Amino acid sequence: MKKLLPAVLVIFTFAYGTEPVRFDAMMYGGSINYSNSEVKDYGYYLGLYGYIGIDNQHSLEGSIGYTYIDYLNGSDLNQFDYTALYTNYSIPEVKIKAGIHYIDSDDKATDNGIVLFGGGEIYEPYKKNAGIDFAYSYYRDYNVAKTSTYSFMRRRFTSTTNSTGLSVFQISPKFGFYIGDYYNYGSFYLETRGYYIRLSDDVAFGKNFFSVEQNVSYFYKNFVLSLSGWIGEQTFAVKKDGFVVYNLSEKYKSGFSASIKYIMDERSSVTAGVSQDRFKEIGSAKTTRATTLFFTFGATF
Repeated sequence: MKKLLPAVLVIFTFAYGTEPVRFDAMMYGGSINYSNSEVKDYGYYLGLYGYIGIDNQHSLEGSIGYTYIDYLNGSDLNQFDYTALYTNYSIPEVKIKAGIHYIDSDDKATDNGIVLFGGGEIYEPYKKNAGIDFAYSYYRDYNVAKTSTYSFMRRRFTSTTNSTGLSVFQISPKFGFYIGDYYNYGSFYLETRGYYIRLSDDVAFGKNFFSVEQNVSYFYKNFVLSLSGWIGEQTFAVKKDGFVVYNLSEKYKSGFSASIKYIMDERSSVTAGVSQDRFKEIGSAKTTRATTLFFTFGATF
C-alpha cells in the first residue's frame, strides 16, 4: 500500500515587464508497499514541482524527485529524478512541448539515464483535442547479454556476447473530447491514449510493447471524479509529460486508478484516490501488485 502525503500548491501572479507571469509550486511525497514481490520490500518518494507561465503563451515546468526502495536481499535503491518541460501556446489552439528527464540512481544499469521527450496537440477548449507524444530514453551503462545460435558440421553451437547501451523509443497518440452540461447535470472528459514502446535489445521481456489507456473524468459543481485503466504490455515507459519514467527492469501488464476531488473554494481543494499496477520483475515468476492510496491538499495564495 502506498500513501501520498498532503501536497500543497502555491500560486503567485505578478508582472514581469509588460507580460503577466504566474508561478506555481507543489510539494509531494508518499510510501510504497509491494504485494507478492520476491524482490522488493517497501519504499517511499518525495519531491518538489514548479511551474512558470508567461502571458498564456509560454510555460516552463520542472521537478526534483527522490525515490528510496528497500530490497528483500538487504540492499536498497536511492534515486534522484530531474525533469524540465517547456510548452509553447503561441499558435491558437495548438500546444507544442519538449523536455528532458535525467536519472541519478544506485541502479547501475540505468544510472545517468537521459530521456528526451516532446509532442504536439491541437484542441478546441472544452470540446476536443488530439495529439501525439514522443520519447527517446538512453541508458548508456545498461549491460545487454546477447546469445547467438549457429550450426556447423551438423552440430549446434551457442555463444554469448555482452554489450552496453540500451535505447528505448516510445510513441503515444491520444484523442479526447467533452460531453455533457457542466451547469445542469455535469460534463465528462474522455481520453484514449495508445503506447508503442520499442527497445534496441531484448533485456528479458522482448523488444516490442503495445498498450492502450482509457481516462474518464466527470465534472459536477465542486466535484471531479476521475477513472483510468490500461491493458497491454509496457516496459521503460515514459508518462505524465515526461515527469514519470519507469527505469527499472520490469514488464508492466495492466493498471487502474480512481480518485475524487472536492473543490472547497477558489483557493483550496482535496483529492483522495486509489491505484494499482501489475508487473513482473526480472528473476521472479510471480506477478507483483503495487497498490497506492493517496490524498492531496491544494491551496492557492
